[in-house]
Amino acid sequence: MAEAALDAVRRELREFPAAARELSVPPAVPYLDEPPTPLHFYRDWVCPNRPCIIRNALQHWPALRKWSFPYLRATVGSTEVSVAVTPDGYADAVRADRFVMPAERRLPLNHVLDVLEGHARHPGVLYVQKQCSNLPTELPQLLPDLESHVPWASEALGKMPDAVNFWLGEAAAVTSLHKDHYENLYCVVSGEKRFLLHPPSDRPFIPYELYTPATYQLTEEDSFEIVDEEAMEK
Repeated sequence: MAEAALDAVRRELREFPAAARELSVPPAVPYLDEPPTPLHFYRDWVCPNRPCIIRNALQHWPALRKWSFPYLRATVGSTEVSVAVTPDGYADAVRADRFVMPAERRLPLNHVLDVLEGHARHPGVLYVQKQCSNLPTELPQLLPDLESHVPWASEALGKMPDAVNFWLGEAAAVTSLHKDHYENLYCVVSGEKRFLLHPPSDRPFIPYELYTPATYQLTEEDSFEIVDEEAMEK
């Protein structure tokens, strides 16, 4: 009797994600052709935790006209930035029984651009992805080219951004599955960024384990080795 009841619970749990998707998850991420009002953004997207893609929201930013590799070279080319380096493009990824974080290098942005354009070589995959507001702290010269925040989003959320980050990478740079404890607004100035999004109803079916934290390190032979961190399991 108890086993039959437990089987029924398992069956309902297996069917729950499909029912939740039909009820609240659209088959495709909606596009908006212009920025929403703060009320619209909060009511229709923030509160129900629904993603959207907003076109024509940054047309007034000089960055959309100015940012190119030649411009970045002239403006911040000699500036050193924090760069994540991995053998295959996967940062913060599970490898066997380790949670492996990228090696970090301080490199002139010129060198990163040279590698991305194929004019220079560097072991592994480079990704400028430093968190904690790397744009104002590492590349303040670029701040006049954009707004320090997105006004309608800041008004909707009732606060200014906790961080403003600058990301630059190639197609091979991939971020592993994770959950952010923030409302994220990604402003694409050039190129594209692809996201795979899971609704909260998928959470019980996503594997979760504890792993020993480790970091990639580059050897003198330009190969990668995994070195354990002296820290708690992550």
